[in-house]
Amino acid sequence: MKERKTRGYRSMVGLEKLSKDEIKARNLETYGSKIKSYRIKAGLEPAQLAEILGISESSVRNWECGLTRPDPEYLYRMFSILNVEPNEFFGFTGIGTLLTTNERQIVDQYRTLDDAGKDAVETFVSAMHEKAHMRKLRAAYDNMNSVSSWGRAAAAGQGCEWPEHPEEEEVILYDSSDVRRADEIITISGSSMEPQYSDGDLVLVQHTEDIRIGDIGIYYVYGYGAVIKQVAHDRLHSLNPEYDDVFPYEEGAIPIGRVIGKVTRDMIPSVEEQMLFEEALPIFDK
Repeated sequence: MKERKTRGYRSMVGLEKLSKDEIKARNLETYGSKIKSYRIKAGLEPAQLAEILGISESSVRNWECGLTRPDPEYLYRMFSILNVEPNEFFGFTGIGTLLTTNERQIVDQYRTLDDAGKDAVETFVSAMHEKAHMRKLRAAYDNMNSVSSWGRAAAAGQGCEWPEHPEEEEVILYDSSDVRRADEIITISGSSMEPQYSDGDLVLVQHTEDIRIGDIGIYYVYGYGAVIKQVAHDRLHSLNPEYDDVFPYEEGAIPIGRVIGKVTRDMIPSVEEQMLFEEALPIFDK
């Protein structure tokens, strides 16, 4: 059983340092404009699509203008309602549209069968499709995991205040020993830990008080806020020589955890992979 559950691919938001306008533009390009186009082609008004999905009309309009993006549950249902293939929706040209010679031969042979033969072929293909999909779900479940994020930052410079009542999200990543050990993802703010950690980097943090000399740790320092520093004998050290060290014995510091890795782009699954992981959780997470 996976130790953590996930809220799905919405957790991709925040893995890149994007402005609100940039996020809106990306949502509009990837989802909103396409939903509107296929909705119109299907002859549906926003209110009609919302009624079929069992949601508010404002939710549909927010998707179409890029303010938000649909959860996987609604996206999958819209593929059927709007009569669009996922490959077509996401612009994977040539996938699912062009037939190979063998595929064309199978189609031609299928057309020569009587109704009983066609029923047998359809039953067999449906069973094989289901098995193939379950293999994809199993692979997604085995190869991915999630780490909590409370939207908290630690300063590589002046300290960061942490929100008193943060909202937890789960960020989906490819599974690894570091991902399994991590308890939280924290954003780096500032440049005092360069060149190892830069402003905007996301780090995997293991909650522990056992932070040893030489480790990179997250501390809450009174008068500073949350900081990321290297633990030295009598201080919290800044790797960038332009920044001062912090003396926790004089200023007081609460250890939050040890930094065990950095989130890199190649650790982040695609939206489609994250959707498979979300679908797999209730099946295998028992």
